[in-house]
Amino acid sequence: MIKLKHEYNKNTDKSIIPVHERGEMSRRKLVEAGLRIYSEVGYQSASTRRLAADAGVNIAAIPYFFGSKEGLYHAVLDFIVEFYHVQLDEELDRIKTALNDPRTTSEQYLDLLDGYMRALVNFILREGAERAQISRIYIREQLDPTSGFTRLYHGFIKEMREIHEALIANILGRDAHDLEVKLLSQTLIGQMTIFKSSQVTVLKHLEWEQYGEERVSSIERVVSMNVRALMQAYQTKGNEL
Repeated sequence: MIKLKHEYNKNTDKSIIPVHERGEMSRRKLVEAGLRIYSEVGYQSASTRRLAADAGVNIAAIPYFFGSKEGLYHAVLDFIVEFYHVQLDEELDRIKTALNDPRTTSEQYLDLLDGYMRALVNFILREGAERAQISRIYIREQLDPTSGFTRLYHGFIKEMREIHEALIANILGRDAHDLEVKLLSQTLIGQMTIFKSSQVTVLKHLEWEQYGEERVSSIERVVSMNVRALMQAYQTKGNEL
């Protein structure tokens, strides 16, 4: 679950905890509860009463800290954005450095794209209750977007796609704004995200109970081979569709 700045024993006398720290604890508990409940039933079906009860706080804490149920939902989406950056910013910074270096070669860009795809496979398919909750909320926003979708899009989706497109464009010697480059980027990402969005079907068909490290490595290897084969095919044909 979300890591708190301070861990407290449940039996701790709250009267000895400073007021501002009690407030931060309540706020974090509501975000934790929101992550669980919004992922389970969606934004529309989540009641403020249930959110407060699950967090173990007074229902008045929701408007106090977040203004409304929507405000709490936006705080949960902000946590998802932060989670993404914590996990992938190191990889993204390495790519940005290469993109800004005129000495970076096409082959080096291909290695960076391969590494980026491998990082995304591991990020998307790694197991864990919190990761599963984040994935369900993300998929819900794809199927039935709310007012909070723009927070996800501008928080990390837009940058992720633009960096992906920039790598492909540099490999193929094309403009990152070309429609073909953007469609190719979507295609490459799609081969990976299907393992999460259709996870139940994939596991059932492959007769797996879960992915696990060895199986994620197998998916990573196939995705990597596809990326390199497709890039080579485009280069060989002179980037013609």
